[in-house]
Amino acid sequence: MTIGQLCCVKKRILSMKYSGLLLSASVLLAVGVMSGCATDQAAQVENASATSWVKQPVSVTIALGKPYTLQFDKMAAKLTPQQEEILTSLALQMKDAKSIILRGYCNKRDIGNAKDSALARAVNVQKFLVSQGIADQKMSLRYNTDDAEHAVELELGN
Repeated sequence: MTIGQLCCVKKRILSMKYSGLLLSASVLLAVGVMSGCATDQAAQVENASATSWVKQPVSVTIALGKPYTLQFDKMAAKLTPQQEEILTSLALQMKDAKSIILRGYCNKRDIGNAKDSALARAVNVQKFLVSQGIADQKMSLRYNTDDAEHAVELELGN
């Protein structure tokens, strides 16, 4: 072998050592990152499962004269547990109101008996509020079938 060939071989060996070192460092970095992600994810799952049974309180307020809207599915008139929770959080505020307007919405382009559906939604909200101790006499029911909504709007009057 000539000196030129030996230099070439030496460069290749150094290059391979450098590549191997770089590859090893890359693998170690990837393993470290992956194990860190797994640990964090496990901790997040553990923390979530430890507190998943704790319900966060719902805090909703309605300004006088400003409506609050409960959305419904197109074919639904029954209150969901989430809607009942919202109404429960509003009960104290509604007890203090002098009047409450419950306006049921149902789009007449979506449902044939839109008036009945809109009123059924408002009546279900009214029944739930009465069960929460709100006087039936202060509530009035209305309906709207022209707007493209499926909801009940609550408006407090002073």
